[in-house]
Amino acid sequence: MPGVALVTEDCSALSAVVRAALPRFGLDAELPLAVIHQRENAVFRLGAAEAPLGVARVHRRGYRTSVEIRSELAWMEALREAGVRTPPVCRGCDGDGVQTVAAPGSAELRDVTVLGWLDGTTLEEDASQEAYRLIGRTSASIQAHGRQWAPPPWFSRPTWHVDALIGRDALWGDYAALEVLSAAQLELMHRAAAIVRRRLDAFGRGPDRFGLTHGDLMPDNILMVDGAPVVIDFDDSGYGWYLYDLATLLAVKVGAPDYELVREAWLEGYREVAALPEAHRALIDTLVMARLLLGLGWMHTRRDTLLAQQFTDMTVALACWQAERVLAGEA
Repeated sequence: MPGVALVTEDCSALSAVVRAALPRFGLDAELPLAVIHQRENAVFRLGAAEAPLGVARVHRRGYRTSVEIRSELAWMEALREAGVRTPPVCRGCDGDGVQTVAAPGSAELRDVTVLGWLDGTTLEEDASQEAYRLIGRTSASIQAHGRQWAPPPWFSRPTWHVDALIGRDALWGDYAALEVLSAAQLELMHRAAAIVRRRLDAFGRGPDRFGLTHGDLMPDNILMVDGAPVVIDFDDSGYGWYLYDLATLLAVKVGAPDYELVREAWLEGYREVAALPEAHRALIDTLVMARLLLGLGWMHTRRDTLLAQQFTDMTVALACWQAERVLAGEA
């Protein structure tokens, strides 16, 4: 399960949280640890690099409740039991997949989860059309499972409706609050957001287009394992438009030469599992715009992190590119 260390919190403090939690999972508190990824959650490799045992996640303060995290794990386990490849969930000695602990000397409680290790390559290392076709199949399978699955009564995940994606109540933050946007760029975003809102409201949230889905199909949330994709990081899974998963994959490719190739390969794979009316396909670029507006909000609320500082300019450029296309009627 390779990754890149994108550090947003003090690693020594987070390591202490992991070590406090490990005995609750029946693991040695002195296992070697290494940060391998950090965006919302800090993800640590457990064990030596040559023989990793799994990953531990220290969940971001205030982002997901313990019940929401348990719900994430419950769906991952149900998907895995149904034959959709997801990371194996490791449960604590008390049977709970979420262990809430404080580091020694600290009163702050943090939720920790542990997942099994996956040996694979990132999508960036295997970005073939065939890989994207297989990802489309996997996305359709995940969504098909969500349509027929009966969640436990306590199941709780976010709903990614229009107001959750754009505007003052967006779950990642309001795009309009991003201070680096010029007056002209902000006006451009407002005009594009109005089109997105109108189109999505008209499209609606019927059961053939809106339901339980992954919600964050970024390239770094996909591992190619033995030639097949495994989707990881269900931290933003919830109820949303089904084609939003494709939009999250395409948002980082706006303006790139392979944008259309990736889109068509994904759609080909998706249609091998689920029907996709043409009216749905017409909303793809609108959802890409929604994702980029949400991304601008993320860059604002996480502006103090190194990750946001590294990617804000790029996200603004992509959002402006897509907004011009939307306003021109090209998307």
